[in-house]
Formats: sequence, structure tokens, C-alpha cells
Amino acid sequence: MNRTDAPPLKVVVDDGAHIAEHMAQTMFFWFPRIEPRGLLIVEDIQPIHEANAFRTQFLPQIMKDLHYCGDPREKPDEICFPTLFPFLASIHCEMHICVFERNDTPAKELSLEESTLPSNALDLNKCTSSLNGHW
Repeated sequence: MNRTDAPPLKVVVDDGAHIAEHMAQTMFFWFPRIEPRGLLIVEDIQPIHEANAFRTQFLPQIMKDLHYCGDPREKPDEICFPTLFPFLASIHCEMHICVFERNDTPAKELSLEESTLPSNALDLNKCTSSLNGHW
């Protein structure tokens, strides 16, 4: 993606380690870099110890962001993943696979810091807006 003449990818499939941290990191690194209306597919989201935090901690936060109804400029702490939120169009999960669809926002090459897994990614309790009474 560092080549200026390289077009954004249309589809990215995470078929790597079945470790929650790796699956979440895939989202933060690749999702903003995918072309508008492109797809990121994360498979093998199984109920196994290594993957559980992706299903039980990450997915609820990003799904809450998808259904966010406020103005992120007024309450930036209400969005769990502000680097992913501007690119998110839809999430489709069934059995052991999730498909994340990009909206029409142009692909963006984020900095290494912006692409790094945030501390709340696998801990639902660290995102204030995910706690009871905040939605």
C-alpha cells in the first residue's frame, strides 16, 4: 500500500491465526485501506478460547459503532473505534465468518499509530459507550 500507483484492494480475507488479537489487528490495518464498497472477510470466528474475545469483545463494540446515531464531532468518546467508524457500511456475520463492508469513503493509508490495535479492542469495558446505560 505504500506504492502511490497501487490501487486499493477490493477484497481482503483474513485466513490467518485463529487468535482474537490477530483478527482485530487485521481490521485496524486493512479495513481503511480497502476501496469503497470493498469487503474484509474474517473467518474462523469460532467459540474457542483463542478467538472468543473477537466474538465477545470486539464485535459488540464495532456493531454498536455501526448503529451509532450521534454526531462524532460532539461526543467523540461515544464511538468505540473512531478510526474504523468513518469507513463502516455494514457487518454480516453467520456461523464462523464475518463480512465487513466499506462505505463510500475513499481508502486511506493510516499511520502506524492509527493502524495499531487500541487498548479497548478486546475489552468491552474500556469503551464507555458500550457499558450499560450509555445506549
